[in-house]
Amino acid sequence: MAITVQSLYNSLNVYRLKLIAGANGLQKHVSWVYYTEDPESIEFIRGGEIEITTGLNVERHKHNTDDKSDFSLEFLTALIKESVDKNASGLIVNTGKYIDVIPQKIISLCDELDFPLFTMPWEIHTIDVMQEIGNKIVNDNQKGQTLEQCFYDVLFHSKNFNSAYLENTPFANASEFSIILMKIPSGVFDDDKDQLKRHIEYSFNNKIGLNPSDFCWLICDNLIVYILHSDPYNIAKTISQIVCNDRVLKGSIVSISSICHSPLELAAEFEHAEVALKFCKAGENFIDYNSLGVFKLFAEVKNPSVLENMYQEILGPLDSLSPLKHQSYLETLKFYVEQNGKIQKTAEENSTHRNTINYRIRKISELLKCDLQNGQVRYMIQTALLIGEYLGK
Repeated sequence: MAITVQSLYNSLNVYRLKLIAGANGLQKHVSWVYYTEDPESIEFIRGGEIEITTGLNVERHKHNTDDKSDFSLEFLTALIKESVDKNASGLIVNTGKYIDVIPQKIISLCDELDFPLFTMPWEIHTIDVMQEIGNKIVNDNQKGQTLEQCFYDVLFHSKNFNSAYLENTPFANASEFSIILMKIPSGVFDDDKDQLKRHIEYSFNNKIGLNPSDFCWLICDNLIVYILHSDPYNIAKTISQIVCNDRVLKGSIVSISSICHSPLELAAEFEHAEVALKFCKAGENFIDYNSLGVFKLFAEVKNPSVLENMYQEILGPLDSLSPLKHQSYLETLKFYVEQNGKIQKTAEENSTHRNTINYRIRKISELLKCDLQNGQVRYMIQTALLIGEYLGK
């Protein structure tokens, strides 16, 4: 979970903050509060911070140079551009002493960049606001870690699951639950999971546009797991589009589970979404478990050896062929059963001469000791071929 700029703004009325620009960025997540008077110090932030400045550098500029013009425009422009570049989430300007009025060009810049900009009266002490924001973030992080651990237990250690941890969260009374998986390319922050978490929390998740209360997320090996209390389809499609242009997560593939109606069913839906990842087509990065057809039945077979044995019973004799011939015979057999045993259509689909198809089918029949002209036999063959595809043969 994470606090958004909007939720902070709503809870800080006593400090008389006023939003003057960047309203479209209010759903950005906030990682911490950072005090700065120098644009060059922004290089030390990690992303997601909401910044506070008094504009002290404007006063220093007057004293240290002969330039008597208003330096506030130049100072704020540099500060905001550097902050946006480093994925900061917003800026509070303590106005009244060093900066009296925010220039219109700064307001326009923040609106253009969707960067929330607030003013706060000088009589409000920055330390009070920083302490308030810091406390809220710490408390929220503790709740988020508890919720994350709760769902980790649901997915991988169901005996440890305690539904009490869902109380006072949007998941408590939810009637729908679902899983989105994002399989990230190997090598992405392998040695620095914290950096990966920060990128997802304060950069990537901001782009999705979800309220933090709408989901919980965690990292499991090379999978990013999103748990939702809603239908996952549209959100997953958005993620699959955003990831294409993400500098870190580009190349990831996204899958979704079915909808379930209890947290305790999420472990099965995690497995379903994981199965779906295996069937994402080359050149695509999104797959819906509900689109898998008969493979959904295979996914429910908890002992893979059952499927392996069935495959071997039906198609195992073809393993005696050379790898090249094995592949060509399997392809011919696939086309043959799909065309309901019609040699001419199989030849056309296989781009192979009719006589060659006749020869192969005869040889396959001999090896498998079956009559491929029998519809029931072809049905069993087709089932075995699908099992082979499911098992990655």
